[in-house]
Amino acid sequence: MASVTQTIPQFSLGMSEQPDNLKFPGQVSDIVNAIPDVTDGLFKRPGAKRVGTSKLPNVYTNQSHSTNKNGAWFHYFRDELEGSYIGQIDINGAVRIWSCETGAEQTVVYGSPQENAGNGFVQYDTGTIEKAYLATTNPENLQFLTINDTTFVTNRDTTNPNTIITNDSFSAIWEMTSATQVTITKAGLTNYNLAVGDRVHLDFYASITGKPNSGAVTIIALTGSQFVANVSGGTNGADSGTTLAVKITKLTDPTPDAHFAMLELLRTENGRQYGLDIFNTAATTTLTRATRIKIQADNLYEGDGSGSCPGIGTQVFSVDGADGQAGTSTTKTNLIFRLNVLGQQGVSPNYDSSNFSNGPDGDNYQCSYQREVVLLHGGEGWAVGDTVTVTLDSAKGGGGSKAQSNSGTNANYTIRVEEIETTVVNATVAVQGDGLIRPEPTPFDAQTAVTADTILGGLKQEIDAITDVSCKVIGNGLYISSNNPFTVNVVEKDLMRVMQTSVNDVQSLPNQCKHGYIVKVSNALRSEEDDYYLRFEGQNDKDGNGAWTECAKPNINKALNNMPLVIQRTATNTFTVKQFNYGERDVGDEFTNPMPSFLGKRINKVLFFRNRLAFLAGENVITSRPGTLGEPNFFIETALSVSVADPVDISAASMFPSDLFDGIEINAGLLVFSTNQQFLLASDDTVFNPDTAKLRSIATFNYNEKIPPISLGTTVAYIDNSGKFSRFNEMANTAREGEPNIIEVSKVVPTLLPNNIDLLTNSRENSIVLMGKTGTSTVFGYKYFQTADKRVQASWFKWQLNSPLLYHFIINDEYFFIDSNYFLQSIRLVQSDTDPSIVQDNVNFLLHVDNHTTISGGSYSPTTNATTFSTTVGNNIGWLTDVISPNYDLVVVDSSTDSARTGRYTKALYAKNSSGTALQTAIALPGDWSREITSINIVNGGVGYTSAPTVTITGGGGTGALATATITDGVVTAINLLNSGYNFTSTPTITFSGGGSPSTVAAATATINSGSYIIGYLYPYQVKLPTLYPTKVDGGRSTSDVNASLVLHRVKFHFGKIGLYETTLERVGKLPYTELYESTNLDEYDVGDAPYLEEFIKTVPVYERNTNVDITLKSSHPSPATLRSLSWEGDYSPKYYRRV
Repeated sequence: MASVTQTIPQFSLGMSEQPDNLKFPGQVSDIVNAIPDVTDGLFKRPGAKRVGTSKLPNVYTNQSHSTNKNGAWFHYFRDELEGSYIGQIDINGAVRIWSCETGAEQTVVYGSPQENAGNGFVQYDTGTIEKAYLATTNPENLQFLTINDTTFVTNRDTTNPNTIITNDSFSAIWEMTSATQVTITKAGLTNYNLAVGDRVHLDFYASITGKPNSGAVTIIALTGSQFVANVSGGTNGADSGTTLAVKITKLTDPTPDAHFAMLELLRTENGRQYGLDIFNTAATTTLTRATRIKIQADNLYEGDGSGSCPGIGTQVFSVDGADGQAGTSTTKTNLIFRLNVLGQQGVSPNYDSSNFSNGPDGDNYQCSYQREVVLLHGGEGWAVGDTVTVTLDSAKGGGGSKAQSNSGTNANYTIRVEEIETTVVNATVAVQGDGLIRPEPTPFDAQTAVTADTILGGLKQEIDAITDVSCKVIGNGLYISSNNPFTVNVVEKDLMRVMQTSVNDVQSLPNQCKHGYIVKVSNALRSEEDDYYLRFEGQNDKDGNGAWTECAKPNINKALNNMPLVIQRTATNTFTVKQFNYGERDVGDEFTNPMPSFLGKRINKVLFFRNRLAFLAGENVITSRPGTLGEPNFFIETALSVSVADPVDISAASMFPSDLFDGIEINAGLLVFSTNQQFLLASDDTVFNPDTAKLRSIATFNYNEKIPPISLGTTVAYIDNSGKFSRFNEMANTAREGEPNIIEVSKVVPTLLPNNIDLLTNSRENSIVLMGKTGTSTVFGYKYFQTADKRVQASWFKWQLNSPLLYHFIINDEYFFIDSNYFLQSIRLVQSDTDPSIVQDNVNFLLHVDNHTTISGGSYSPTTNATTFSTTVGNNIGWLTDVISPNYDLVVVDSSTDSARTGRYTKALYAKNSSGTALQTAIALPGDWSREITSINIVNGGVGYTSAPTVTITGGGGTGALATATITDGVVTAINLLNSGYNFTSTPTITFSGGGSPSTVAAATATINSGSYIIGYLYPYQVKLPTLYPTKVDGGRSTSDVNASLVLHRVKFHFGKIGLYETTLERVGKLPYTELYESTNLDEYDVGDAPYLEEFIKTVPVYERNTNVDITLKSSHPSPATLRSLSWEGDYSPKYYRRV
């Protein structure tokens, strides 16, 4: 057999459960409380420092669920100056938060601040709404996302009705404070973003006597937890008591009136009638108008007269009439015609020239008339045969016989309707035909000016006469309103234009209108996809001039309720739990701007993606508009066009149920997870918007929805259950096209991770992943290291904590965890100046104890040879009673470099009283741990000593210190400290006496140690080596020779920083052999130094066949332990029996 040696150059590859012959060199069978590192090797993990002086105060401790969870924990990093915070939400929804720097509890308030009008100070509500949302039967239902100072919280609890997203409806109590006013009372009302002037719908659903009518109302007053609105139908004094009996729903802006129209005057023109038809029923009115008229008769006198023609002229008449009599009825109106009468004088045929020597006189003339009537406007209500009689103004006194003419008889004309046309119109509002608005036409005389005021005034006068209809002149138009529905038609469309609830073209919108007027713009008659709504904003909120702005359909649900809550840091040491301000539906309607698909569902997770807040609900991913994080808005910004800034609401198409539970942003998009499938939300374009967004399935692997996925830098890792165990998978090369690579990273340790792991955290900067299970003391770790595209380290390990784990997280190179005793502790993943350590020869040696803090002020008793540390001298050791069933021993370590016993440690036990009963207010340490003198320094050696003077040590509260002086040439040159003394509380005084008669007495000062020590719990460092085989490297692959014969002679451990450690050889057929070692040999290190070394090689004899021995390295000591490499020596024979 040949004597051979081989070296395992490093131990950075962690644990493996593969057969030993398949393990890589550098992999081991078991690691406890160590971290494998490519630089330092396998080193003992740092100890856990306690945050604060005791356990966290006021932690909710009831565990009412099988998960052993006493609440949902979350964390939040503020900044380098303020540090981090940890929070807990109990199963009843109460929130508590503590500082990760001091352990101090922070102030938590609920709801939005509101001013107490009575006292003038700001107050908050009791959190009824917030706690109702957060309450859960299983704390795992609560999910968190922190962005800056805001932590979003969602609740997946299917038994909590307050977590279902609704249309901003909430219930309250009510009281009728007058016959027309109701007061609504709701705790936390300020959380609903209501304001005076807001429109809400009140549904008085409970059957209570005297309740008002349900309907939409406007808030007229709002204070604290109450608002007031005008209602109808209620009884003064009626109320619902403490019963929630009214449902309040926030609505979009209402229209100014229930029913309305805007009439715009387009032009003013002579000789036109500006008519309207107003109706609200299907009843019709038959309307007739004259189309031909004639002069039926007149009483012009054409006989001999005075020589003049008095009955001539041109005049326009506008007449009303009935039954042949003008002016006796309003059913026949507005008949307008022009009467033209021409007269020509001539000598009367009866003239006898013989009787008139001077020719005919005036009485011998007569007039010959030409008569014409021109129909200008046919009026309304006229029938064939109707007549009216009119008189020309120029013909007054010119009618009848000569005698009559002389007496002033008028010349009358009778006009008869010869033909009519009949039309049927809708013009009924209250009574038949009352909506038939037919004002008198404008003057037909072109010389007469026609003004808009005249036209609008005439219309208004007639409209005001209609029951339940009123109108107002606004600019060049009329605003018509009513409590009941109505329709307005314009008779002459070139004269006026009417607008009610919709228009087809924005060009037809008036420039002057009623403030708050809302109109729907329907661009296409048969499509609602491009419809939108505009609201007229009058200048200074007044009717008249203004501008049209986009708005939402009136009186539809505007907002969302039961949305995820937020926990915000609102001031130093103060956090607010409240309902967040989410954007509301400000434009569009139910079709163009529908409610998000999460309406009626619960939000499973809140994510942040491409500057958008993303909700996972059911099978959908719903993102807000980008850049709206301060007030996330899941409604479109405009219905005028499709925008890249619109929300994205997209469903995961799958053959399986695919409720989405979590996700993480990667370069390719948003990777989202269901329990059995993975999807990628991405865009085919550089801009992510509704048109380019795609959500496609990229993998079908199981996923543990209790734990969010994590980023390892260029890959994503997640956990899924596999029977009794869990798998840790890594997803790489995820792209918009093609399938990603899924690697089961935990394949080499298939039984290491228990199922239902629910705690996972990582630090990309330190390339470490830590995971655990609530209620267990084991933390499982994965350490990785990447160079370019090659992973050179993928190492598994585990830690054992002193108490079971409740929650953990990593922030800024620091691993924080809460144990089952509610102590918050932290482990620095990168060494800092604050870590407990001993510095020797400029080398920093960490001290390894968990839950460590400091104690001081011990009192030593020579009688019992023990030092007692009691709370009566300022040491808070009352926390010891809060540590229930610790896994390891409590120890005290002296790390002070001014101590003569640096590095010493001892177990700490409760001190006992005289009867032997343990005192839980004090601990006792064997030996002297009180403050002692560490050195005496000469200030002045004196002059003239003939013998060594006596050194006297007095004061300082201590005793037992002894020292002697050494003189040279009459001068004190050294002081020898024979006994350091004990129980000093301050620096003692050093005096010199005797020694002859010195001319100058020597002087010296003493130094005492701090008396402050580290107290905490030990934890073991343990590495179990695999069977050592001779190996060969071929093509970069190491192969173990399992058929050869190898007798191990010795193993050489190459240590880094090391103190006290032990090795155990478990041999087949023999008792285990354990040897305890110190890294330094006796008499080979300085007095007062701790027995620690920076590097050390130790040879352990074995002399066993390699397959008959298991080697375990262990360190249960506060000192460091680091295994860097190993080499073995032995007799090797490659011979073996061949099968033939």
